[in-house]
Amino acid sequence: MFMFLIISFTLGSYLLSFIFSFFQESYACQTKLPATYGPPSYPIIGCLISFYKNRRCLLDWYTHLLSVSPTQTIALRRLGARRTIVTANPENVEYVLKTNFSNFPKGKPFTEILGDLLGCGIFNVDGELWSTQRKLASHEFSTKSLREFVVMTLQEEVENRLMPLLEAAVEAKSVLDLQDLLRRFAFDIVCRVSLGTDPSCLDLSLPIPPLVKAFDSASEISAMRGMAPVYAVWKAKKLFNIGAERKLKEAIKLVHDAVSEIVKDQEEGS
Repeated sequence: MFMFLIISFTLGSYLLSFIFSFFQESYACQTKLPATYGPPSYPIIGCLISFYKNRRCLLDWYTHLLSVSPTQTIALRRLGARRTIVTANPENVEYVLKTNFSNFPKGKPFTEILGDLLGCGIFNVDGELWSTQRKLASHEFSTKSLREFVVMTLQEEVENRLMPLLEAAVEAKSVLDLQDLLRRFAFDIVCRVSLGTDPSCLDLSLPIPPLVKAFDSASEISAMRGMAPVYAVWKAKKLFNIGAERKLKEAIKLVHDAVSEIVKDQEEGS
């Protein structure tokens, strides 16, 4: 139980960072706004047109909308999706995440998007199940031995792999994709800490392990679900098992099979 909880927690962290970086891809955004400090909205379809135009750069789009809003909060309505409130107001964030946290569950739309990949892990549940997993995780992550192991793993990865790789690139005057490099670094740490296995993603001479490719693919497609202008589109693809949803299903099966095999090997070796 604990092993699967740690896996869910650490892979969930990696997934969220992946989704964040996915939203940051450089695309041209539509930033012309009306006096209402929100995207243009129309009857029935709401802001669907603006959302579609900016679907490849939602983070930049939201950031711009929030920066010109006096309350640092905006509301979006679009066809096929529930009304969405986006805020960057520190007081609102504190109220939602701390003061009255129990009144703001993730809800079904969010959990559906990540449910196939994260299942009932701590990042994708609400209520009592979330509380139980949080208590267990907070207890284990606060233990001295785990903290020391994480620090040691980070130090080894930085000193023995990341820094030599960067120094070699400087000497050779070569170009590195820093986002890809840090993603590899993060996946190495996650696998070493949570799974007890070393994928050696920072060794560029080795092929990328199938688990890494599958998890990246599953993360990207899950992120695309959230960016779909019409919510029902990805659900229809999932129903008929076509397109990106079919690839997602295959990638998730590979991830689950690989992780299960690693856990099995660890249990047999202990």
